Amino acid sequence: MSLFVIGNFVTFTAPTGAVQRWQNFFTEGAVSFNGQNWNLLPFVYRGAQKTRGGDNISSQLLLPANPLTLNWVQDAVNSSWMVEVETYQLTDTYSPGSRLGHEFWIATGLGYNTQAVELQLSSALDALGAQAPNARITHEMVGALPSTGAIRSG
Repeated sequence: MSLFVIGNFVTFTAPTGAVQRWQNFFTEGAVSFNGQNWNLLPFVYRGAQKTRGGDNISSQLLLPANPLTLNWVQDAVNSSWMVEVETYQLTDTYSPGSRLGHEFWIATGLGYNTQAVELQLSSALDALGAQAPNARITHEMVGALPSTGAIRSG
């Protein structure tokens, strides 16, 4: 029987520019990876899930329930922290091997009970609940652009 172990590196960036880096697999202290130190935070990452209507993509981080975690998650949601999640398949020595996913989120909500605090993450391009980041597409970026909304077939 083969063993498939995955681990997550999560980077939280506050609007002030303050950065926190966490990982959920190496329990012997901080891990150095890609020139950064990642401290242990016991969490479960639930990857991307699309809503039934297809209008938004979300995911969750589950953390242990305690006052410190709840206050930290409330701060993340109230300040709309950006969250970057990288998922790796780990080697036999628990070092990152193949990258399986790389996602960007915004902290948008929380839920909690006596056992866990759930940090809800949403796509930055939420079609209903938030505004998409402003961007202007130019000819230099993408090539030929249509000048009308008319569509012809054939």
